[in-house]
Amino acid sequence: MVLDYCARDYELVSIRVFKDNDENEKSFTEIGLLAEALELCIDLNVDVVSLSAVSSILSDSKYLYDITHKLALSTVIISALDNKQYITLPTSYPHVIGVSNDMYRLLKPGEIAYSLDDPLGVNVYANCSFPFLSELKRNPSNSFAVPVVAAYVNDLLNNGFAIREVPALLGALPLYCVTKEADAILSALPGPERDLPAVFISGESTECCRFIMDALFDRYEVQSAALSHIDGRYDVRISAVNRVSNIRKELRFMERHYKTDLIFIIGGLAVLDEIREMIEIDVTLIKQSDDKTLLKYDEIDEMIPDQDVTDRMYQILAEYKTNPRKKQNKPRKNTK
Repeated sequence: MVLDYCARDYELVSIRVFKDNDENEKSFTEIGLLAEALELCIDLNVDVVSLSAVSSILSDSKYLYDITHKLALSTVIISALDNKQYITLPTSYPHVIGVSNDMYRLLKPGEIAYSLDDPLGVNVYANCSFPFLSELKRNPSNSFAVPVVAAYVNDLLNNGFAIREVPALLGALPLYCVTKEADAILSALPGPERDLPAVFISGESTECCRFIMDALFDRYEVQSAALSHIDGRYDVRISAVNRVSNIRKELRFMERHYKTDLIFIIGGLAVLDEIREMIEIDVTLIKQSDDKTLLKYDEIDEMIPDQDVTDRMYQILAEYKTNPRKKQNKPRKNTK
């Protein structure tokens, strides 16, 4: 209904991925169905994908990253951010136009503005506070903001601009400028009460950590995220930390905005002591040269074969969950 209100001269291709549910209930679907729908968009050669069916489950990236990357070569993908402000798939990918509702009420209904360097991957804010939504008792949301942006992109294409030009044209929009006071109010809202285990893993690349993260989910359905002081290939689960001095701030952000069961810290041994000065490390993994890994926790050192690291990690995490230790240095949700 928002698209009908905002857009002109378009052909709609509707692909159903949701199962039947009560209109007042949140809709869910299997991630495989969403991936298949995106494949169909390639076959149909659509120009714009307006997507409110999104996921905040990090492991779903193995189903969505490659297909959205391929689709984005010929299509503008416009996708909603999770309404609880979690990193969202495919919204947070760099090749997707991420959209959020105008939560600060800086715009008029139907207006959009560009967001620069948003850590959640939001590129455009849109105001969807239309009177007809209020009459239907529908509150503004990120899902309703997406068709506002889709309509704008549709107008660009109708005016002769190429798909490849759309990101730059959106970047030329007025900036969405949030005052420090308004941002402080939103940041002060209660976050999840979580004190996640932190695991330091030494190495010269992120590949070892990626392998363990994948194995933890495949074997035990444990979700992982990571902060990395080392460059590596793109993975939505891994966020770069350019300066070790920022580690506490980045860790707090990840605890609040990533749906994860633990957080890896990837770096060289040279920065381990500096990191320990700022946060508490629960487990340390140090790769050895003989296909073994030194695992350190609770003043215990274990030398184990590389192939056993994932299973031993899970055992330790299970113990941690049963008997969590109070962290003195780890930033809590009210730390500034």
